[in-house]
Amino acid sequence: MRRGLQNPRNSRSPLRIALALTLSSALATACQSAVKLEQQQAAGVSAASCRQGGALVVASAQPPLPGRVLAQSAANMLWARGVFEPLISVKDGDVAKPVPLLATAWKIGADDRSAVLTLRQGVTFHSGRPFTSADVLFSFKQALDPASPSNDKQIIGGWQIKATGEHEVTIESKTPLTPVLASVLDDTPIVDSQTYRDLTDGSKIIGTGPFRVERYQPGAQIVLVRNDRYWEKGLPHLDRVENVVISDSTAQLAALRSGRTHLASGLTTQDAATVAQKGGQFQLSRNLPAVYSLVLDTANGVFADKTARQAIGYAIDRDRIKQQVFGGLGDTGGLVWPAGAEYPKDLANTYRYDPAKAKQLVKEAGATGAEVPITIINNPQLQAEYQIIANNLTDAGLRPKLVALAAPDYQARLAAGKAGSYLSFRGQAGTPSLLAQTNPDVRLQGAHRQFTSKEYTTLVGAVIKAGSAPAAAGAVRELTTYMLDQAVQHVLVTTPSIMVKSTAVQGVAMTSGGLLSRETCLVR
Repeated sequence: MRRGLQNPRNSRSPLRIALALTLSSALATACQSAVKLEQQQAAGVSAASCRQGGALVVASAQPPLPGRVLAQSAANMLWARGVFEPLISVKDGDVAKPVPLLATAWKIGADDRSAVLTLRQGVTFHSGRPFTSADVLFSFKQALDPASPSNDKQIIGGWQIKATGEHEVTIESKTPLTPVLASVLDDTPIVDSQTYRDLTDGSKIIGTGPFRVERYQPGAQIVLVRNDRYWEKGLPHLDRVENVVISDSTAQLAALRSGRTHLASGLTTQDAATVAQKGGQFQLSRNLPAVYSLVLDTANGVFADKTARQAIGYAIDRDRIKQQVFGGLGDTGGLVWPAGAEYPKDLANTYRYDPAKAKQLVKEAGATGAEVPITIINNPQLQAEYQIIANNLTDAGLRPKLVALAAPDYQARLAAGKAGSYLSFRGQAGTPSLLAQTNPDVRLQGAHRQFTSKEYTTLVGAVIKAGSAPAAAGAVRELTTYMLDQAVQHVLVTTPSIMVKSTAVQGVAMTSGGLLSRETCLVR
């Protein structure tokens, strides 16, 4: 679950105490050993079994995209956080334990509209240039750029970020910070102003992280080597991280079994379950959940009609997708929000599989026999998901047509609003306020869907304004009711992201930005 900086145990003062987390530099230094031990324990690292050195080889289904490090991208999930660090990190969705990285302390004002961040001193970029508050301002400015892939533009656009010292930054916000601050700080890594433009072609890839880039081969691999000038002594544990591209699930499976790779992301759930047998040398690693949805084209074709859109809700067999594509993992309630205080439980399962009703609604909408193009990223999981959907839509009287694209083409088409109907998968991390501003299928600015209305805009705005207050539950309920009625986005399955790792690897901690490889090690 992605994070708003909050303390669910303190209902009288939602995060006024936990969010007014003020760590002096002296306290941070004094507690460094204890914090490191706590981090290692949380990540599953045993000091006795973790050895220094060695090379970790990881397999990704998608090629690395250095130009998209300001976005949460599956293509960069296993390497980017080794090179580019954010100000803070929230590991594995543990909202109660935000981890200081390039910021050592943060304090949120009593009005929940301001925050003061204390930055770590003694940090340098891989080029040797010192890290200061100017780099924070530059990084957030780039995230806000219209050409940036960052999903946090809508939130950052409502902030005023000022350097109030060489190692201090102050944020002032128009809307509540409690539900969104931790996630945005975690999502936005600090980039180097001198080489940022070179990320597009990967000619220079420079951050502050525990690893620096030794070699980048577009479409094939990215190799990281230990940063000997890293700010935290004793980290990273590894000497190298080799991220290789293996797009085929069967080939990833073979690479794991042969010992060529230690960690794999992109296997089908069936292949992952096959290799990760109980008591064997591989384990399943369940990470932050993702929402898999079908988003309908309301600008062109039959789905301009609400009745036709509602028909799709009854046409799709979500349980079959859950079982056959995701190995029985996940939830099929059909809501975009994560479980929590604001989750409207009684609205879950509004649409249930009813092929006869779907066919009747398609007929009522005058859509029988209509062609329905559906755009997907060309990978095994989404192909398998599409096949089930295509059969369901055919049974309802429609003619589905597959448009399978490589990841860069898919992203470009969605960003341009030219994808038509599309299958999406988004990280489900955070509060409703955060998701209403960052999820491209839901948010108002930079949305990938075509649908909009005055009522929708008002309802989304109410969720954002409510923040984490008690009023948030009512605002989320009203927005959810409207979304279900309009039936533009059909949430199919919410399921944890799956990786397979060798038991020779420890310290596999994840954030929404990817693997915290600074903590990863090989066993003795």
